[in-house]
Amino acid sequence: MKSNGWETALLNLYFANANAANIGDATGLRGSTGAGSLYISLHTAYPGEAGVQNTSEAAYTGYARVAVARSGAGWTVSGNQVTNAALIAFPAATGGSETEFFAGVGRQVSGATELDYIAPMGTELGEGDGFSATDIITIPGLSGVAVDDRIAFFALPKDALPTGITAGTVYWVKTVSGNDITISTTQGGATLDITAAGGVLAYKMIGLAVSNGITPQVAIGQLSVKEE
Repeated sequence: MKSNGWETALLNLYFANANAANIGDATGLRGSTGAGSLYISLHTAYPGEAGVQNTSEAAYTGYARVAVARSGAGWTVSGNQVTNAALIAFPAATGGSETEFFAGVGRQVSGATELDYIAPMGTELGEGDGFSATDIITIPGLSGVAVDDRIAFFALPKDALPTGITAGTVYWVKTVSGNDITISTTQGGATLDITAAGGVLAYKMIGLAVSNGITPQVAIGQLSVKEE
């Protein structure tokens, strides 16, 4: 478990090329002589923690990763969270059709290179619990979610996902009642069977639909990652 201050220092070192002071000596872990850039990728599915940067990477015609400077002009660090400080515009599609649900942050312009951070393209809904007896997922304070919305779940540090739910899979919301939802793997399909209870971190997913002539863009603050 890391302290809040160290989480902030790590994000500033990686994203803003700022020294993490007082490790070894007063200058600490030093930023690079040349800050360089990070390379942002789009992904149609969750690459997973074992994935590399071209795992499920966008494949529309014309696609390429976009460089964002390691500086305050490129990134805003606040506490244990970092967001993009400027709009990130990807090359326009000249062919193909797909939906991007995740953004990745890495260090190389192309290839099967290391993927350092993965960001769901959506809104964090909060922590909740899934129950095997009812197949219901309860998210306290749930709002802004409707039937046929897209949703994804991730494991909590303190708890495993409910059995039946796969981390990062983008599901359909089947029913909504107060703080309770059920989900399906297809729009209007059968309710997903939860066979053992567990905890979830839920995101309402807002994919970037890409087709010919569309220029995918990540709005300011839309790419958000946390150091846990």
